Amino acid sequence: MYLKMFHRLLPVGRRFLRRLGGIFKYIFDYKIILFSLLYIIINICVIFLLRNIFRTSSIGWLFPIAFLILFVLVHFFQKKQQGKFLEHEKRGKGRREGVVKFFVLLKCILLASLCSLCRNLPIISNEAMLFKNRESFTQSSTSIKVYISEETEERHSNILLTVRLLEDLEMDGKILPKSSTKLLLKLPNFYSFGIGQVCQVEGYLTLPENFDDFNYERYLANKKIFFLMDNPKIFCKKLSEERKGNFLRNFLVDFKMKMVGYVDEVLNEPQSSLLVGILFGQKRLFSTVFDDATRLSGVSHIISASGYNVTILTIAINKLLFFLPKRAKVIVGLIVIWLYCILSGLSTSIVRATIMGSVSMVAMLLGRNTSIHLSIPFVSFLFVLLNPTAVTDVGFLLSVSALLGLVYLLPILTSFREKIFKKAVFLDEYVLPTLSCTLATLPVLILTFKTFTIWSVLVNAIILPIVESTMLFGFLAILFYILFKPFSYILFSVINVQLKCFEMIVMFVKNLGFGQFEIESKYVIPFALLLILCFVVVTIYFYPLENEKYNYYLKDT
Repeated sequence: MYLKMFHRLLPVGRRFLRRLGGIFKYIFDYKIILFSLLYIIINICVIFLLRNIFRTSSIGWLFPIAFLILFVLVHFFQKKQQGKFLEHEKRGKGRREGVVKFFVLLKCILLASLCSLCRNLPIISNEAMLFKNRESFTQSSTSIKVYISEETEERHSNILLTVRLLEDLEMDGKILPKSSTKLLLKLPNFYSFGIGQVCQVEGYLTLPENFDDFNYERYLANKKIFFLMDNPKIFCKKLSEERKGNFLRNFLVDFKMKMVGYVDEVLNEPQSSLLVGILFGQKRLFSTVFDDATRLSGVSHIISASGYNVTILTIAINKLLFFLPKRAKVIVGLIVIWLYCILSGLSTSIVRATIMGSVSMVAMLLGRNTSIHLSIPFVSFLFVLLNPTAVTDVGFLLSVSALLGLVYLLPILTSFREKIFKKAVFLDEYVLPTLSCTLATLPVLILTFKTFTIWSVLVNAIILPIVESTMLFGFLAILFYILFKPFSYILFSVINVQLKCFEMIVMFVKNLGFGQFEIESKYVIPFALLLILCFVVVTIYFYPLENEKYNYYLKDT
């Protein structure tokens, strides 16, 4: 029996290994993919190592110089080995290619390590300096001039305000440079602030404390926040008197807040907060019961305008503009998602997701199958290069995983569908794209919310078609509210019904009382990694290839 099972599994193993070898061959052919992937992986390791090393000592630029010397030595050694191969042509071609690939890989690893060290060393050294001296700035009350750099985050008990320093802080003979840190202010929730508003704050600086197996200190450090102020005295100037920050972003956030006001005038809660959350990423308060319902249903990411929402909008545009030629559809889609990005106030997560969405659309416009496979790792590399801690940002991970789902999981699901149904327009347009995005983002959601629900895929598949039309109707309703109010009320009525359905679905799932599992912190990472491994194996084995028998990368592998 075991022998028969072995013989049945043998072709499966051969197919998988052949495809896996083809992937490595493809990556080595396109050095931009190899370097991008290596940099992202090595960057995580470098940040971890530097943070641990700086706790005990200061290495300065010793590591980058050592890696540069090592890179030069490897380069000269490679040239020497290539010269030997030219002198002895009788040596096997396979061995020569193997040695060349080894040196290429080694040089890419060294170069990626060198780039990552040079990029992260100033950041981690500044972080280490602050960790070393931060106790000096928490001994007595201080008064400092700041400006509000991010939108207010509402909580049930208070509001959180991220501010930047407008002056250096000196205390006990030590100086805290204004560019070295941001502050997080905790204030009563009856205050109202505007982005860019200049304020004078007085109070005690405190240090973040970790809680419930969550490294809150590291989470804030990744956002360049090293100090808190709890209920400080705050005196703010009017926005008309003085305003700091980026002029364009301030203007766009003001415009967004006007549109949020239009929604609040027409819709009641929680529908108004749901709509502005889906459209603009506005962080609004919901009841504890409804918060739990969205989390247990696996749809929390939908009401925060993450990168996932840009993917939803991209899918919706493709469906809505089905009658247009491919090129025109892509161009209109690019315009729409960038308008959405601008209207959302150019928030970091939306900008990042819009760029990722634009990459996939441009690849479609170029009409080359290889374009998307090259652009995803390269653009991800650029994001990590610009922001080394991007890999810890949920918005970035959702953007990348949703795009990967559309590119790699969707063709597999479509090929399975074709074996069962010849034509299934509803499945192709609504269910399968939604399902591919939901499955691909599942590991990220588990890592973030530490919850696994068996209803997640089903609920997302039901709700996302509603969300697609809600986003389109929402923008149209706001536009007509400005141009012709009576018609906007009709659109808002449709939106209200849709969001009522949203609310009913998530509350129904919550009231079922089963199918949701809280995952202990120690099992979250292994479980998420297991899911990722399953998706990778399935993608490698089942991803449909044209003329696989004659595929260049699958020959002799």
